[in-house]
Amino acid sequence: MDPTPRQPDETLRIGPAQRHLYPAAAGSLVVVEEGLVILEAPPRWLDGQMLHPRQRIEAGCCHVLEEGGWITLTAPRGASLRLVTAHAPDESLLTLLLARVRWLRTLENRLLAAGAEALRSSLERREN
Repeated sequence: MDPTPRQPDETLRIGPAQRHLYPAAAGSLVVVEEGLVILEAPPRWLDGQMLHPRQRIEAGCCHVLEEGGWITLTAPRGASLRLVTAHAPDESLLTLLLARVRWLRTLENRLLAAGAEALRSSLERREN
């Protein structure tokens, strides 16, 4: 676990074998820009048992934290995300929109790279 304090709204990269422990305020927005993130929310008591609510957040999606506290962030294959502190509602919506645009741009670049690689290998087969 990495309990290193980070700057608000900073892009956080999580490697495949990493877990990040992060303090977050209620109303904060977790925006996943790339990869898949498993968010373990602050523990809650229910009928005498402590529960750790978990949420899977995919690229281009977000989750609003209902309660403040320490959250745990993990990514099975690595991920890039932002934790946006509670601001005015318009700013959070803008952040979500920008994250989706970044995700679409990343997806488009991957598709273009795959198409270029397929074309390159096709041309190499023709030459041989």
